[in-house]
Amino acid sequence: MAFTVDRQHVKDTFASYVADYDASDSKVNLKIIHTYHVAEMCDAISDSLHLTSEDRDTAWLCGMLHDIGRFEQLRRYGTFFDKRSVNHAALSADLLFHDGLIRNIVEDTSKDALVEKAIRLHNVFMLPENLTDQELLFCNILRDADKIDIIRVNRETPMSEIYDLPEAEFYTTPISDKVYEAALQGINVNREYSRTAVDYLIGHICFVYGLVFPESFRQVSEQGYLDQMLQFQSRNPETAERFQTIRTAVQAYVSNRINS
Repeated sequence: MAFTVDRQHVKDTFASYVADYDASDSKVNLKIIHTYHVAEMCDAISDSLHLTSEDRDTAWLCGMLHDIGRFEQLRRYGTFFDKRSVNHAALSADLLFHDGLIRNIVEDTSKDALVEKAIRLHNVFMLPENLTDQELLFCNILRDADKIDIIRVNRETPMSEIYDLPEAEFYTTPISDKVYEAALQGINVNREYSRTAVDYLIGHICFVYGLVFPESFRQVSEQGYLDQMLQFQSRNPETAERFQTIRTAVQAYVSNRINS
């Protein structure tokens, strides 16, 4: 029997779960909106790949559940900053599959291992090499969808709220050498290298280097949020110069991927 997802039930159960958290808190509201956007983006990528309805539902479910641990992370630690609190992807997977929350959401257990792996790995710097083709597919769909919407969040949410850092720091701090080098090499920025406020912003810009699917690049280009992020103007002369070089490199990379 094919795996099917009652999407309305999933949405209703998710809404019931997050109702225990303060939706008037901008951080809570941010993650609620982010969840729905990521699920929708999983659908868009799945459609571009002409996946079966079963696989499409599986990818959408991953999107709906991938950040469910964010709400408890905020309640326990008062931050979304994993470095200062807990690995939110691991917490999401643990709440769902160790504590049993998943059974309130979907009764069919046949996709548990696949969904858990995609959620647990959605924020890792690099995916492990021992994934099956199916695991790799769903991990990449979720990771692409998440990255695309994080770029949106960076434009629609004050930076101080995303990163828990004073707004002024983004305009005055230098770019760390390792972050700068990664951005010019066309690779994702290892979060361990981020030391300053502007490093974190560049790390999110460089998410584009980790995108896998053509539809992901089409979505990023069409939405325009990345271009807006690249218009950031630092008041630090060295940072401004480096940022211009990064801007040129990122724009060339995206253009090449769209046109290839």
